[in-house]
Order: sequence, then C-alpha cells, then structure tokens
Amino acid sequence: MMLSAAETLALILSKAPLLPAEHVPLADALHRLLREDARADLDMPPFDCSAVDGYAIAGGETLFEIVDKIQAGSAAKVPLAPGQCARIYTGAPIPAGAERVLMQEEVRVEGGHIRAPIAGTGTNIRRRGENCARGDVVVAVGQCLNPSSLAALAGCGITEPLVTRLPRVVHLVTGDELVDPACKPQGAQIRDTNSTLIAALLAAQGGQLVFYSRVPDRFENAMECASHLERIDFDILLISGGASVGDHDYAKPMLEKAGFTIHLQQTNIRPGKPLVFASRGRQFAFGLPGNPVSHSVIFQLFIVPLFFAMSGSASVQTAAIRGRLESDLPLRPIPRETFWPSYAHWDERGFVVRPLRFQSSGDAAGIAGANGLMRLPPWQGPLKKDDSVNFLLSAGFL
Repeated sequence: MMLSAAETLALILSKAPLLPAEHVPLADALHRLLREDARADLDMPPFDCSAVDGYAIAGGETLFEIVDKIQAGSAAKVPLAPGQCARIYTGAPIPAGAERVLMQEEVRVEGGHIRAPIAGTGTNIRRRGENCARGDVVVAVGQCLNPSSLAALAGCGITEPLVTRLPRVVHLVTGDELVDPACKPQGAQIRDTNSTLIAALLAAQGGQLVFYSRVPDRFENAMECASHLERIDFDILLISGGASVGDHDYAKPMLEKAGFTIHLQQTNIRPGKPLVFASRGRQFAFGLPGNPVSHSVIFQLFIVPLFFAMSGSASVQTAAIRGRLESDLPLRPIPRETFWPSYAHWDERGFVVRPLRFQSSGDAAGIAGANGLMRLPPWQGPLKKDDSVNFLLSAGFL
C-alpha cells in the first residue's frame, strides 16, 4: 500500500533523531537553532545615557551655562550644578546632576549659554538596564538565529553560541547516461542536473555536503559504494536515481548491503512515486527518482521538515497557504496527490499562484524560478483563473 504525502512525512519524522549541539562563531550561526538560552552578561544599557543629540540640563531655569561636552564613548568631566548644562550626543553617559536632556531643536544657543523652554518633551534619558538586566534571557532556546538574533547575541558578548550541528549529507548520483554539465552530451547521454540541484538545496537549507560521487549502473559498483559508506560520517544519504524496480535500479540493494532497514519504497504522490526511505541507527537514507522535478518536490516535502526536526525545531512542517490561480490550468484527473511547481507572488488581493511548465518530472528548465508547490488533491479536474488553491512556499526561495 502506498502512503500519502502526510503519512510519508509522519513516518519519516517519527524516526528523526536530534543532532548534537556545537559551539560555532557568530559568522557561522545564521539560520542555526539555538540550543541554550542566551543571557545578558551586563545591564543594557550599562549606564544612564542620552537618547538624543542635545543638552543635559540641571535645575529648572531657562538659561543654562554650557560647562561640558560629552560624546559617545566619553565620560562627563564635571557634575552639573543648577543652571548648568552639557552638550551631549546620543549614547553618551548622563553627567551627575542632570535631570533631563533637551533635544538640540528645542534650544537656542547664545554664546556660552543655551536658552531653553520651560516645558520639555520628556527626559530623553535611557536608564541603565531598561532594555534588559544582567542575567535576562535575550534570545531563548529553540529560536532559529536570524540577523537580528545574531546582533542581540553580539550585544551580550556571546561570540560562540551553542547551536545544532548541521546535518551531514552524502549524495550519490547513479546513471551511465549522465555527463558533467560542462560537457556536451553525445548519443544517448544527458547532462547531470541533480548534482547541482542537490548541492544548491543543501546550501539553501543548511545541509553540509560531506561526500559526493557518481556511481555507474552496475551492481558491483553499487556494492563497492555501499562498503565505502562505512568510512564516512554522515546523517543523511541521498541517492539520485535507482529508486524504481528496473534491472539497473540498485538503490534498495545498495542500502540493504550497507545495513539499512527499508521502511518505504513508494508514495502516492506525483511527482516522486518511487521513493525509497531507509534508516540505520541514527542515519537516514533516501532513494530519489532520477528526475529533477521529483528531486525538488521530495526535498521540499520530506527532507526540509526532517532537517528542522533533527535540529530540534518545534515547528517542522510548512503550513499550506491559500492563493488564487493566475491562469487556467487544464488537468487530467489522476488518483495521486500532485505537487505542481509554481511561482507565488503577492498583490493587493493576496497571493497569486502561477503554475510553471510541468511537461514531465524530467523537465528541469520548466521549473526555473519556482518558489513553491501547488497542492492538488487526488482526482482534481481542470481549474480556472482565480480559483482558490493550496500551495507551500519553498523554504529559502521566497
């Protein structure tokens, strides 16, 4: 019995292990999951400071003598007595005796004095610890670190946060017909697009490609590759091609030779029906159908959520979004759930979904620019322009 997309994902996630944590430099922590609370190591701001460029004043007079000038990074030279003020700049420490800071637009300079209004616009002072106090949680455990999170960590002096290790991925490409993209195919040859596709998908999703190789369509080569896997430290194995049941499809026997347990050999989806899923302890393996569109769909539906689950993220599934079709979509009803490569964009009425050319799952050029998958239920008939549809935005492509 073939599993649906939802059932397939549930099976995969039920076996997902949590990857270990590691300390990495801030420059390498972007989009990594934080594994411990990040706490402030001091009060922020660490002292009372000016929120504006202006004049710190003491007393309630309207005429003040300028006795000091305080720039950010410098301390006040003298305390202020009533009737005195200091020229001060944003971020500079407030001098002793100052009650508030007047914005420079509010005063008139008269030689060595300023004339100020009786009423001000507030203190314009940022008090010590008003952003956070020492020991406060600034970035909570479980957050995926974005640029603003990294800035918050830097402000706390955390230069090597504890984050989830990147998943280590091995990619094997099978097929005697494949040649390097730089070569011009001869006879029955075709260019290898899946190597480029998988490398780019891994880079976009934070997977670390630790080993890559092309494997000829011969049993002895497949078995030799299975033995070589024992010498590689990896979390996920991706095999491009060889996932079906033909005479030269060796993904399943290769995995069995390597000691993997096969959990799944087909899914009830289009494209991507011949999908092998296997595990060996804490390692996973996927035998992907050789067509590039199938690669893209399976990666988005199953491998991206697996990455999230292995990182420890509380949210591992992409929610379906409603949009409307940009144009008519003639469909022939089929019994499988279809995930149609699409381009989604936003206008004043919401998301608009443009189905891309999907002649076959081997048409890599047809999906150029895709940033999502339109989900079509089994037996879906033709759709009209402006019909409502469900789609999934591809992580990293919006």
